[in-house]
Amino acid sequence: METDEDRVLLVEADPAKREHLLELFRAFSGNVPSVEVCTRPKEASNRLANGEFRYCLIPEDITLLHDVRRMAQHTLCMMIRDDDSPELDNRAISDGADEVLLRQSLTSASLQRALLHAGWRRQSGGKLAKQAKQDPLTGLGNRAMLEEELERLLLRSKRSHTSFALLYIDLDYFKQINDSFGHGLGDLLLAVIANRLRRSMRDVDLITRIGGDEFVALLTDLHDVNDAALIASKIIHALSEPITLNGHHLLISASVGIATHPQHGASAQELLSHADQALYRAKAGGRNGYRFYSPEEDAGTEHNLDIEQGLRHGLLEGQFRLHYQPIVDTRNGNTVAWEALLRWQHPKLGLLTPDGFLRLAEHSGLILPMGHWVISQALNAVSQWRDAGIDCRLSINLSDRELKQPRFAEQLKQLLVKHRISPGLVQLELREDALLKHAAQAEALCQKLAALGVDIWLDHFGEEYGALGYLSRLPIRGIKLDARQLSKESDDFTSYLKNLVTLSRGMDKQVIANYVEDAHCAEQLSSWGGDFLQGFWIGRPRPLEDVVGQPLSLSST
Repeated sequence: METDEDRVLLVEADPAKREHLLELFRAFSGNVPSVEVCTRPKEASNRLANGEFRYCLIPEDITLLHDVRRMAQHTLCMMIRDDDSPELDNRAISDGADEVLLRQSLTSASLQRALLHAGWRRQSGGKLAKQAKQDPLTGLGNRAMLEEELERLLLRSKRSHTSFALLYIDLDYFKQINDSFGHGLGDLLLAVIANRLRRSMRDVDLITRIGGDEFVALLTDLHDVNDAALIASKIIHALSEPITLNGHHLLISASVGIATHPQHGASAQELLSHADQALYRAKAGGRNGYRFYSPEEDAGTEHNLDIEQGLRHGLLEGQFRLHYQPIVDTRNGNTVAWEALLRWQHPKLGLLTPDGFLRLAEHSGLILPMGHWVISQALNAVSQWRDAGIDCRLSINLSDRELKQPRFAEQLKQLLVKHRISPGLVQLELREDALLKHAAQAEALCQKLAALGVDIWLDHFGEEYGALGYLSRLPIRGIKLDARQLSKESDDFTSYLKNLVTLSRGMDKQVIANYVEDAHCAEQLSSWGGDFLQGFWIGRPRPLEDVVGQPLSLSST
């Protein structure tokens, strides 16, 4: 039975030279290999792309040599030269030839010996080459292997019109696990993840780790884009299974971005970039899912760039405003705090809420100067309402970027001194997902703010997994819950929300219920032990002049 070990592809257009080489093969001692002949370089490339050959003999053609190396990495390539030139021999070897043979001195025995020696050298050198393209932690391929395989697949696709998919895989909140349990356990977790990824892939596919908690998979011979979706779903399911390491029970999830060739890109750079964009949208859509690259959404990205330029202009031109929404005490209905909420007075689109621009501000870095402006303006507002006889605290949202700023607490202290505001009048709201994503920075900042005398509240509590431990050990004053679903009368959600209130109160944490839209919702949350209420039913956000002119209580709403 013929195997890859027996197959030789002989590329030679000259009939006499071709027949001479065939005679040498026929005179081999022992097993005579199966030799297939082609006369044109293009035909040779197509044969190599669609079949496995152990050896390939080519004339002195550097372009063909490059094609052989791209199309058939494992095929041993022997160049047959007519002239003796050590300099040209070295160039051929450096360009990928396994051996250069001089035609006039070639015998059947020397050819057979050259083929055997090339195989032995490749096997020995292959171990070093494999190490250079292998991630030492997981044993998966690395970025070098990914780039090499991508180029091979692109060339193969160009010649044989085949399709393939690139999956960009990123672990959700891996950094939080690393920060909480140490890099040693994080490395063990990556090794487990790598094994699960291997089991999720087909034998013909490639899985690589390109850095940190990022992996890229190449799915070859794709007949239907739904096959890529099925494998992405299989990966997500496999990685979501609980993992126990060193006595720690861990839950991990992954997001996947998918780009297919030729639909989503004609080059390696395009495919990687488009899969990365799809991954970004998968994470923005709630994580633990997959998304295909969408050119229409990419067009939306261009629109986002226009918005980003508008943000820069708006900061310079003073187009931003602060509105304030009341937070009331459930015991007596009195307003105890005002939350500062950013608004953009866009010259064409009117008054915009943060939903339309805050994410872009985060990604562009504009959130830092914007956040500094918000805090400064809000502290100035505190001075004004205290001068008007309003004894209320100020609540401000803390962005991801501000959370990661090592000097944030010091800068806040300087602003408090400048505006002559007591730290006890200020509370900062930190989103639960930001705490989990940047656990180490969040823990350090909470300690600094507590030392300063500023309260921290955990916003959107209960929407993510893993924040409960931080709630018990960090100096967090209380939690903020999203009560929007209560109006839909979902028994499961109602029980869940009630349990969160009970749990938080049991840990001596105060509770703010946000998005309170009706009296029934307010009564339920109050009866469960909620301390404070906020929402449109309590009071809509309003400009500072309305706050100073009309202090609000629950009874007047």
